[in-house]
Amino acid sequence: MCTLGSIGNCRGPCPVRARRHQPVTTTPEARVGSTTDRTQPHGNESGHHRPGNHIGSERSRMQPAGAPQPVAAPPVETTKLKSTGQGLFTVWHGLTFGGLLRLLAMRPRMHYSRAVRVLSLFFICPFNSLYGMIAPLVYGRKIQQTRITKPPVFILGHWRSGTTLLHNLMTMDDQFTYPNLYHVMYPQHFLLTERVVSKLTAPFLPKTRPMDNMPTGWQLPQEDEVALLIETLRSPYLMVAFPNQRKYYGDTFDIREMPLADQARWKRVLVNFMKKLTVRSDKPIVMKSPSHTFRVATILELFPDARFVYIHRDPYAVFSSSLHLRRTMYMENAFFSPSDENLHEDTLQTLESCLRTYEETRHMIPAGQLVEIRYTDLEKNPVQEMKRVYDELGFEGWERMRPVFEQEAGAMAEYKKNKFVMDPETRRMIHGRVKFFFDKYGYDPQLDDAKAAG
Repeated sequence: MCTLGSIGNCRGPCPVRARRHQPVTTTPEARVGSTTDRTQPHGNESGHHRPGNHIGSERSRMQPAGAPQPVAAPPVETTKLKSTGQGLFTVWHGLTFGGLLRLLAMRPRMHYSRAVRVLSLFFICPFNSLYGMIAPLVYGRKIQQTRITKPPVFILGHWRSGTTLLHNLMTMDDQFTYPNLYHVMYPQHFLLTERVVSKLTAPFLPKTRPMDNMPTGWQLPQEDEVALLIETLRSPYLMVAFPNQRKYYGDTFDIREMPLADQARWKRVLVNFMKKLTVRSDKPIVMKSPSHTFRVATILELFPDARFVYIHRDPYAVFSSSLHLRRTMYMENAFFSPSDENLHEDTLQTLESCLRTYEETRHMIPAGQLVEIRYTDLEKNPVQEMKRVYDELGFEGWERMRPVFEQEAGAMAEYKKNKFVMDPETRRMIHGRVKFFFDKYGYDPQLDDAKAAG
């Protein structure tokens, strides 16, 4: 989700994009999932990077037969989270001063140990307000007149399922454009300030992401959900200020759950942000936010010709890695040090509702506009899987990109994996909630205790 780490969305191995992506051995994450997780050079979800969340007002259609039992926190051995140099820099530094006041009016819990972090916002946020007022004077008419004529591409999948790896691979192709870290952090004024400010501030950026020690940088691909959070404060990533308190963000996963006025504003903000990206570079935009997995219906309403790539992964691995991701993003961006209260249940509810909502809406996507891939297939044979994406979605330039992906495949093979160990009880709990997903995609439930213990 949104730590600068996640925010500096640079996950999976992407040495071709920048040879600085060198293999890094990371600290094993929370030991709650008997799976392996790749050191994520690209960022946010999959074994290759990224955040977790869930629909708050769960509709009955999302409930499996019988009310699910709350998830008691399983016995989990966790590694102490380390600071990676993010320091004062948080996702909240992208807010305008008005946005900061609206956030504070919601009364997030604070602790004196984070006082300097909070005070720093009062120096940075006015800058965003000032340039946020100037930028429309310079670019407003051009943005208003811009039309998004090239079908955008939306990468879907639960956090830690491989969406960032896929995002980084696709954006190696310069026929596409994409939102980078600077764009999503400063959506109000990036057209005006990026060229100068990004260079001046680059030395002050954290060098690595908190969750996996992968490199960060202003120009690297990033989740557009960060921009939506900053512009609207109506995003699942509001959980960073209110950890595991779904009443603050529960209706923001599936936009259809929001009040109508909030829906309309959210749509305007997304379209306007994409228009700004088009002004900067008139190419098909590759968008990646796991939250969009809940929003297929809304995205098709706005962009009927949009292309979608859905990536999925073993739910046990996703759950384990999502726990670590949440703990990390809270540590780096919250105004206090939260406990694990509600963490496991909220993470599992997010996983369940994400998978269910996608299955209930995927039929809305017209033929020829969707391709689905398995994370392990992409990891083992990225060239073959990327060719399938190009072929099925009708993208040009495969022969030009083949050697790029072949080079990346060699770099990916060098990355080491983290180990997760999940107790049988937790395994059964997860399987009970998302059995439909195991059945459809053929994942091994591994419910035999002896097998799980091994």
